[in-house]
Amino acid sequence: MKKTILTAAILAASGATAAQTSDNSADIHALLPSLETMVVISSRQEQPMREVATSIAVLDESQIKARGFTALADALRAMPSVSITNTGGMGSPTSIRVRGESGYRTMVRIDGVDVTDPTGPQASAQLQHIMSADVARVELLRGPQGLMYGADAGGVLNVATTSAQEDMQIKVSAEGGSYDSQRYNASVGGQGETLDYFIGASYVDTDGFSASTNDEILLDNDGYENTTLHARVGWDISQALRVEAVVRDTDATNEFDRCSWPYQDDCVGDFEQTNTRLSATYQTDRFSNELAYSNTDVARINHAEGVVSYDTQGEIEKLEWLGSAKLNEAHTLAYGLEQREDTVLELNRDQWGAFAEYQGKFANNVYLTAGVRRDDSDDFGDYDTYRISGAYVLDLAAGSLKFKTSYGTGFRAPSLFEIDYNRQQSNPDLAPLTPEESAGWDAGVEYYANSGLHLDVVYFDQTIEREIEWNGGYVQSLGESTSQGVEVALDFPLADWAVVNANYTYTDAKTAEGSVRARQPENMANVGLTLQPLQGLTASFNLRSAEGTQDRFGNPIASYQVLDASIRYAVSAGLSVYVRGENITDQDYVEVPDYRTAGASAYAGVEVSF
Repeated sequence: MKKTILTAAILAASGATAAQTSDNSADIHALLPSLETMVVISSRQEQPMREVATSIAVLDESQIKARGFTALADALRAMPSVSITNTGGMGSPTSIRVRGESGYRTMVRIDGVDVTDPTGPQASAQLQHIMSADVARVELLRGPQGLMYGADAGGVLNVATTSAQEDMQIKVSAEGGSYDSQRYNASVGGQGETLDYFIGASYVDTDGFSASTNDEILLDNDGYENTTLHARVGWDISQALRVEAVVRDTDATNEFDRCSWPYQDDCVGDFEQTNTRLSATYQTDRFSNELAYSNTDVARINHAEGVVSYDTQGEIEKLEWLGSAKLNEAHTLAYGLEQREDTVLELNRDQWGAFAEYQGKFANNVYLTAGVRRDDSDDFGDYDTYRISGAYVLDLAAGSLKFKTSYGTGFRAPSLFEIDYNRQQSNPDLAPLTPEESAGWDAGVEYYANSGLHLDVVYFDQTIEREIEWNGGYVQSLGESTSQGVEVALDFPLADWAVVNANYTYTDAKTAEGSVRARQPENMANVGLTLQPLQGLTASFNLRSAEGTQDRFGNPIASYQVLDASIRYAVSAGLSVYVRGENITDQDYVEVPDYRTAGASAYAGVEVSF
């Protein structure tokens, strides 16, 4: 079946692209950061990196494709200060840690929709179910500087999907490989004078491998299946007014081990998440205002040996007003208002948020911001957070030096699950929970050379008060948990046809009791090399390593180095073929104790566009 689809796609592409002569290989120098790169994540409006003082990392479509991973989480591993843990292959619970903070402290958004699963114990995004298909760009804001999002200490991960760039384009791709894996993607997009649209569909299926080392009887493979549909339609009613609708639906099934009690290894989880967003934006030279409604609906059902063991459903509704006013060329005021309602079965919470931020430019090289936010929860009352930041850019003959610093605060209200669990226990030691409060600052220097060399060094230091943790129930620590460290990123061209992208992060993350936080490597590094020795041919290699990790009992987890590689060849403007290898040295390593990781594996695929 896989061979038939691959062959049909190649034959179709041969006929469709015979008249095309241009090459569709990417310019690898686009992998080098620039001061003029536009980002939106810091203040929810487009700004060049020159003006941004917060710590931001960007992963664009060319980098995601070069790595080739099916799951987006695997591509994120190459970003600075990011640690990903997975309990047994594709579709298994996956957590992102940014600057040592637990995964639920990082807000994940896709096309403006908060994709948090409110039904989880700590209410976090189900990262394992986000595939890389049709992802055009990822921006990561690190630390408790997410003032405009109401984000926590980890930061904000903003995912943007592909948008139409031509009159009409159809893309089809197919892939097959290890663990009897197969992946199929199809999309169509178009752009007219006033209307634009993009519709994409992806299907992933893998037999996987036996995840748990404690499964000594069943020893079955833990497979995974995912179907994701995504649609985006925009209408430019006038030069100033645009309306847009986004719909995304993910339907996934994963097999896993160690469920129910006593533990069983014949476990199946069904997951469905539907995200919708409707927005209207009115923009002039001086003013921009957007009104948006978004909805995230999640349903999860687990089965143990065919019997339902867990069944839940939840929803997040948001109504947002986001605006900015350019007071003059040097001074801008950004502002917003948000109403949010979380629902899990019979549980409910309503929360309001309002924020404003001043943004100033002075002498074309000094950039300052100062903002404040107030959140009003019907469970916990008012909480105020704020952020200040500053950047200074010194332009030199050989390039530019950028000095930057930021300080921000945040808070996390106990999840509906945490509150309800404690409420149902007859344990007098489980006191009522209160929100956690976080604060952090960072300072760094960046150098952008005219030659393409980029060096970024950042020191960060952040704390969390009253951290909620598990101890026979959900309790709050008496002291402060801390995370501090250094991030270093280095990008440079070796030649016109070779680029190096590398980063290193040292993280000292401690609990309030002074012990090392579980599953957070002390030292993480990535070294990536992209080569384009011939026109149309691109080879990518990435070596990642982690060391100094401990489990939740304080036992060391062995360090490891994992090498991935891919080769992509653009046969014509509309046809590309590729092969990739993951863990090509077959490193036997552990991310989560008692769970296996994938061994050496290989995949091949074809991409066709018309």
